This record gives sequence, C-alpha cells and structure tokens, in this order.
Amino acid sequence: MQTLVIEKKKIDLKKFIQKRASENDCSVLFKDEFKLVDKATDRVVCVYIKPTEDEQTFSSIFDTCLNVKYTESIRTSGLKTTSRIFGYNPRNAIRKDFCSATSLAAENPEMHAKLIKGGALAAKYYALTNKELYEEHLKTTKEKIVSDYRFADVPFTSGIINDNNPLCYHFDSGNFNNVWSAMIVLKKHIGGGYLSMPEYDINCEVADRSIFYFDGQSILHGVTPISKLAPDSRRFSIVYYSLKSMWNCQPLREEVARARMRREAVEMRRLKGEKVK
Repeated sequence: MQTLVIEKKKIDLKKFIQKRASENDCSVLFKDEFKLVDKATDRVVCVYIKPTEDEQTFSSIFDTCLNVKYTESIRTSGLKTTSRIFGYNPRNAIRKDFCSATSLAAENPEMHAKLIKGGALAAKYYALTNKELYEEHLKTTKEKIVSDYRFADVPFTSGIINDNNPLCYHFDSGNFNNVWSAMIVLKKHIGGGYLSMPEYDINCEVADRSIFYFDGQSILHGVTPISKLAPDSRRFSIVYYSLKSMWNCQPLREEVARARMRREAVEMRRLKGEKVK
C-alpha cells in the first residue's frame, strides 16, 4: 500500500460547498490502494483498500442493494439523489420521538441483516488498517450507546445506500468526533463517480468492491459525475457511520414509555386549551 504525505490546502470553502464535484477540481487520480497522512499533523486521515477476499459478502450486499426500495430527494443544490438509510435512528420530535430501528428493518429484516453484515465486513478491515482508532471508536460506541441500538461488536450505528448518486461537496455532520466512517463501493459498467477531496488535491477511483475510510466531518468531499456504460449500469456506495445523537437513547422500552409520557403531556395541555408548539 502506498503512503501519501500531503499538506492540506487552504481553499475557499464557499466556492466548493454545495458545488457539484468535478474531476477537474483535483489534479491527481489514484486507482491503487493508499494511506493518506496529513503532513502538518502526521496523522493518517484516510485509507483506501481493495480487498481480494470476502467476494461472497460483497456479492450479497450488491444483490441486496439491487432490490432495496429507494427514496428520491432534491438537495438544495438542485441535485436529485436516490438513497435509503438503515441501522438505527435517533429521536425525531416531529416524526418519531423515540430511538428506533430504521423502517427497512421492519419492511425487510433479511435485507437489513445483510446490510448489517456489510458493517461487520467494514469493521474487520477498519481494525486491520487502523487498529488503534478502531478500538477507540468501538470502545466509545459500547460506552455511549445501549445495546438495543448497536450492531454487535461493530462501531457503527447507522448507514445509507446511495444509488448512482453524484454528490456535491460537503462535510458530514452529526457523527462521533475524530473517528472514521466506512464507504463500501459496489458498481458495474460505470465510468467516473470518483471520490473527490480538493483540500488534498486527490480524486480516488473507488473501484468495485473497494472500501474507503475517512472522517467525513473534517475532510471536504464530493462524488464526481457518473457515466452509465451499459443498460444495467449501477453504482452503490454504502456508508457506515456513528451518530452522536444516539448517545441520548435509552433502552427501547424506556424510549417508548418516554414518548408516551411526552405525548400524554401534550394532549393534556391541549385539553386545557393551552397553546402547544
């Protein structure tokens, strides 16, 4: 594996945030495995690997992604994206005021289990590429998040499948601080779709059956335009991450009881004619 020592450039973030990523934004395209070390901090900030094992698991995840029902949304940039979340959700005062598994877990437990197995695969290589950070990440997850909302012996709480999505430049948000997310890429008959990191002047190919590890909260990143080279072209990026808001979750029964009490309090105020926000 090649080690790259690169100084992080100071760029005008306003010119990049929510701008559509382009291959021309970075001068170098890496297709081989690498480890990127930030020159100023001497820290490994990302790792790109192309495992030669676990073909069956990769194939199973790809087949699962082909059959998942996706939702479409329009981002503020006007870019349409197709995706589906899985794993666990924190409280949402408007939609569901208690921590829970995502809807995919109820709709199709078998599919959900296969995606969780992908998290175990990502965790395995995480431990091999950065053992110290992995162990600290896993320790934090076990200390801060009750077992009802954890993948067994995996540091991640949640995930998202992106289906053929070019992505504008952005920083991730809401995750644990100073740990890595894992992005598994599975694709067929695709051109482009590079992971672009302009602060380091790097495009990464993210090949089929590859995994990219990094802290998306500290590195600006986007996905360049995707070219479909055949009728059955597909590019999935399955991102596993750890939501800090899950630290507030209580065991499931306590979460449901809390939500009922809060709902009852709201309805009592309404009966009394009080204004409810």
